[in-house]
Amino acid sequence: DGGLAAVAPVLSAATAQVSGRAGKDLRVGIEGQDQNLDVSSVWVKLLDSQGQPVIGLDTDRDLVPDSAEGRLDLDGLKWVGERVTGSVVIRGLFNLAQPVAQVEVSLQDATNLRSSPLTVAVLDQPVRAMGQSCDPAFIADRCPPGVGCRGTPAVCQEGLAPEITRLAFYKATGGPLILIEGTEPEDDLSTIRFAFQSLQGAAVSIDSDGNGTPDLASFDLDVTGQSVDGKFFIRMQAGEGLDLQVPKLTAEASDHAGHTGLLKSASPTAVPVRSAGQACDPRGFDACASALVCSPGFVGQANHCEASSTLHTAQCKAAPVLVPTAEGATAFGRAEGVSLWDAPAGCSTNDPKGRPEGLVTVRLTERANTLTLTTAKPGTNFDTTMYFLSGCPADSSAAFGCSDDAPGAAGASTLVLHDLPAGDYLVVVDSFDFVGGSFELSATVQ
Repeated sequence: DGGLAAVAPVLSAATAQVSGRAGKDLRVGIEGQDQNLDVSSVWVKLLDSQGQPVIGLDTDRDLVPDSAEGRLDLDGLKWVGERVTGSVVIRGLFNLAQPVAQVEVSLQDATNLRSSPLTVAVLDQPVRAMGQSCDPAFIADRCPPGVGCRGTPAVCQEGLAPEITRLAFYKATGGPLILIEGTEPEDDLSTIRFAFQSLQGAAVSIDSDGNGTPDLASFDLDVTGQSVDGKFFIRMQAGEGLDLQVPKLTAEASDHAGHTGLLKSASPTAVPVRSAGQACDPRGFDACASALVCSPGFVGQANHCEASSTLHTAQCKAAPVLVPTAEGATAFGRAEGVSLWDAPAGCSTNDPKGRPEGLVTVRLTERANTLTLTTAKPGTNFDTTMYFLSGCPADSSAAFGCSDDAPGAAGASTLVLHDLPAGDYLVVVDSFDFVGGSFELSATVQ
């Protein structure tokens, strides 16, 4: 029947409220309608009480707010016919006491069409006293710092100590890899103390500065803010040779209320290797054998080792198609899940490996004198590395070009290519960090 024409979504209601265990997050909720059923994000603009823009969004994830507005992916979308509800949480917005009093919200669909905006006031989040009823999700209200919301019915009560549930100390090229996961119900994690021991449990000192004299038996790592929704995960690449000096590594976590969890220990070992079809951990607590990857690569889902060649083909086929124009055409995507490609050697600082990526097929209907690709757009919210491939190759060694940080683009990438024959090409938008995000890719042809 030719399909349904693209129609802008309609935003019927929106809410904005301080949320989270520490009252540092902003939660935006929406209700709307979309005939095309492809709403996936909101465009938000942060405002003060006078309606002036407030710089509070970290669009390139460098921990520094750089914009008052941007595109944010919705979570928990629920559809009833053409009606949709969902929400998005802006983590840590109020860490710097940002004076955000209002939020302008628009729904945005997969074709970049937006609804008319609504401006709503930011509602406060009440703080309940010890023993009072509370919301365990920390949306409607929260408990004081260091106090948990537990029980049936839930009430504010003394917080629990953070606990390390898994500790790994793996031998690795360039220095051992330390992985930690754990729980902190009140999200007030503060410090992890590491100590060095012999296999018998006696304290051991190491030579930390290379002068031949042992001088370090323990150290503290500041992990403030790294617990989210009651859980934390920490990845560290230690100095080369630490695994040769330390027979056993211990770790214990503390919170800002003074609670300290139980001591965990691990000895340096090789990363466990899983075979085809076996369960695996996408964060690196184990690894898949050669030519296999841990798929789909999402924490909290069932992951198994699968052949990378099969996944390459599937991912290439699923990539959205972008036809460049003289005015500039745009595609949206996400860098997430299993990593199947790495940026060509020398493209990114320190040649990061195993980072999540997203794909876009660029279709040239005729020869292009100049093709310009860029992620320096409002819909990009992470540090990107971008490279250009022909077909669906198993690696990036034959990339036509690669771009890491474009000058003045705050982590975005811009790639200019010349004299390209007509055909389909694969653009890989890779993440410089282990956490990816959303990207907006613009393609302009001359």
